[in-house]
Amino acid sequence: MSLVSAAFLGFILLAALVYYVIPGKARQVWLLILSIAFCCAGGFYTLVFVLISAVTTFTGGALSAKKTKPAIRNVFCAVTVIFNLALLVMVKFYGVMDLIADKLNYFFASGAQTSTFMLYAVPVGMSFYTLQMIGYVLDCRWERIAPEKNFLKYLLFATYFPYLTSGPMNTYAALSAELDKSKEVRFSITRLKEGSIRIAWGFLKKLVIAERAATLVNASYGDHKTYTGIYVLLGVISFAVQLYADFSGCMDVVLGTSHLLGIDLPENFNSPYLALSIREYWQRWHITLGSWLRDYLFYPILKTPLFIKIGDISRKAFGKKKGKKVPVYLAMLVLWFAVGYWHGGLWKYIIGSGLLHCFYIVSGMMAEPLFAKIRPVIRADKAYFKVFQIVRTFFLVLLGFVFFRSANLPDAIDMFRALVRSGGIAFDIEGIMGMGISLPDLYVLVLGVILLAAVDIFKYREKETDEPRSILELINKGGILAGWAVFVLLVLLVLVFGKYGLGYDSGAFIYARI
Repeated sequence: MSLVSAAFLGFILLAALVYYVIPGKARQVWLLILSIAFCCAGGFYTLVFVLISAVTTFTGGALSAKKTKPAIRNVFCAVTVIFNLALLVMVKFYGVMDLIADKLNYFFASGAQTSTFMLYAVPVGMSFYTLQMIGYVLDCRWERIAPEKNFLKYLLFATYFPYLTSGPMNTYAALSAELDKSKEVRFSITRLKEGSIRIAWGFLKKLVIAERAATLVNASYGDHKTYTGIYVLLGVISFAVQLYADFSGCMDVVLGTSHLLGIDLPENFNSPYLALSIREYWQRWHITLGSWLRDYLFYPILKTPLFIKIGDISRKAFGKKKGKKVPVYLAMLVLWFAVGYWHGGLWKYIIGSGLLHCFYIVSGMMAEPLFAKIRPVIRADKAYFKVFQIVRTFFLVLLGFVFFRSANLPDAIDMFRALVRSGGIAFDIEGIMGMGISLPDLYVLVLGVILLAAVDIFKYREKETDEPRSILELINKGGILAGWAVFVLLVLLVLVFGKYGLGYDSGAFIYARI
């Protein structure tokens, strides 16, 4: 079920109506029913795989926390984590379900096409819920939390429908506490207004901005011979717009839906394209994934005997100050390889979303003593230098996006060649329209990007303690009528300018396919 569809809006309406009518004690049961139904809407196999992961991690968490020898607990924890990671890798990255589908089609479908079966064989959101449940097992082993004894309550954590397809990532401690709040939540006009505005804003990002940007992206990435030079640059920038509007729009729908139910999920974006450095960019982009990898991969790696030994050896070889950084750099290499691999298991992701960013950050850390001497000379505290840092960081991010969006590594290299290659058609309005976008759509896209940038700049600016920290807080200060006026305006913009309807198939959210 697409999050930007009439079916999902009807699903939300039904969910909220029943949720606020039934007694508080029954609400978690209702949420579990909704979540299971949502899983089934994504294909019966989604529910099957979620149940496999839920059962194994629920059991593994209990055994990992059992009062027995640490070595035995470590074995239970390791087996559970490895099993679920292997399941994720085999299904999402190595096409195991393709092989199973071929066999089932051969025996039961009398030669029917594999794609018929595969509509029901690829689990939705597997990359997200797998890591979330693995985090639960590790928290139990490290005694951060006590194992959950009620499987149905744990299953709700595993399947909670708003987050399931694309995140944000949650810890069991945080999400279970929010789900427990459902018993006490009362219907609120303010909450309804805030959630509705957020959902409408997400629809606008996806259907008005991302879908139009996709036209330019598909043209430039699909024909490197016709579209060269500045057309390639336009396509690369358009993909940055598309990906951000798409993914952050998805998060707006998810967080707005959950907010309607009085259950607040963590934010996943905070004006990332205004970051001053790559490190800051990852503190603002896909925030919850970064937090998960930091807490469950990076820091644990540094605490292993192997990395402690590496630190001891490197301090003796390079001195205390430089030597202590060696294990950190190596752990970051593992971390960023994992980030890239998680995005799709292909080298284009490993480089574009992983190793390239590792190089940026590590080289920046190594050059920090030089930067510290330069900053006073160039007056790095001035506004012009901050603008330079923002542009520089955005440019570095764009380089990674070329790998991310390209079909494969050779295709990415050809994109870079096309970027510096002249020829083809002249860059003008007619040339841009030749990429498949009409002049009115181009105007709408430009205005949409300006609106999106304005909202991010408002949130990014330096704030006094009593000033609104987001557009939604500013709207709330205007009163209830202002809030509903904004909601109606957003709905009208989506209805008038959105890409949807009969004969149009809006693409699935990009991160829902990861």
